[in-house]
Amino acid sequence: MSDNALPPLSPASPAHPARRVRLRPEVRRRQILDAALAEFSAVGFEGATMDRIAQRTGLTKAGLYAHFKSKEHVLEALLVSNIFDQSSHPHWQWTDGATLEETIDRYLGSVYRFIRDPRVQATFRLLIAESGRAPERIRRWNEAIFRPHAAQRQRELDECVARGLVPDNAVSRKFSLASAPALQALMAWLLLDARQAEQEEAEIRAAHREMLLALLGGQGAP
Repeated sequence: MSDNALPPLSPASPAHPARRVRLRPEVRRRQILDAALAEFSAVGFEGATMDRIAQRTGLTKAGLYAHFKSKEHVLEALLVSNIFDQSSHPHWQWTDGATLEETIDRYLGSVYRFIRDPRVQATFRLLIAESGRAPERIRRWNEAIFRPHAAQRQRELDECVARGLVPDNAVSRKFSLASAPALQALMAWLLLDARQAEQEEAEIRAAHREMLLALLGGQGAP
């Protein structure tokens, strides 16, 4: 199984129980989250059970509860791990001596690798589905997780503006505008087949680069 593959549901045989393998906590946690993502993707959050997540992981239900105290906590950990932990490093941390072009290319490299990750894509599909089923849960996550993350990204851009590295304009004041084309590319991966998605992403990424160079490369209107 590849690092990004999602585990199938493998019912244990009572006559031949699987031998437990002791794993490092971080490895077991990743295994549980991958199993949970597969289960949530298959039947939705409401349809999933801790029993079936444990079964996919090869744990007892008690073993699963030793890591996560509820299905809700599993889902929140999945969201943080698959989306925000992967993109928590600074995107706009300017390296001394780097040009704007080099900084933008580093940013785009990081962002577009992120949206190609199968775990990221599967998690966004799950979020889209859950936004219709449980809008209150999504609103709570927006306040507790999404907005603080966006604020962190904005502080990075603000620091570049304060140092005179990029202009103070509509794009540098609103991180979501600087990142919006990548979200369009992500939607291509969610809606199209792989060949079409690759072509669409390449076109969007080229336009994204051109846009950022144009808008952040000179003093724009305040």
